Amino acid sequence: MTDRPSSTGADQAQTVKIETQRFGPMEFPQESVITILEGIIGFPSLIKYVLLQRPNDAPFYWLQSLDDPTMALVLVNPALFKADYAPKLPASLSEELKAEEGDITLFAIVTIPPGRPQDMTANLLGPLAINPKSRLARQVVLDDGLYTHRQPIVPARG
Repeated sequence: MTDRPSSTGADQAQTVKIETQRFGPMEFPQESVITILEGIIGFPSLIKYVLLQRPNDAPFYWLQSLDDPTMALVLVNPALFKADYAPKLPASLSEELKAEEGDITLFAIVTIPPGRPQDMTANLLGPLAINPKSRLARQVVLDDGLYTHRQPIVPARG
């Protein structure tokens, strides 16, 4: 295994292999690779990812970079904790992601403070828009002032 993704021979179904820091060695079908146009804020050179949903991590997903095996982000569907989340997306997004109406799924990137999972937050200001059909994605930066990059996920007790 290498730290960089590799593909199998042309006579087999194309797969991508990677030795990840978090999950160890993994292999994915080439058609599961998502390309994030212009990368994620802070990681512009990392554009190839796979989206993982592990049974014990529900309702969270892992966005594992194929460009950097040490990089994996936690994602969540924002509607699960903010039912009225309905950001106005740029008109150009559907064309960029080769999407038809209803194709785009939004995810929020989650931040979990070390040792304090109850204080985790989600970035609703910069959602990740993914078209699972085209396998294209883009992080969208909203400027309508309605959302925050630190939206609590777990309701405050009290």
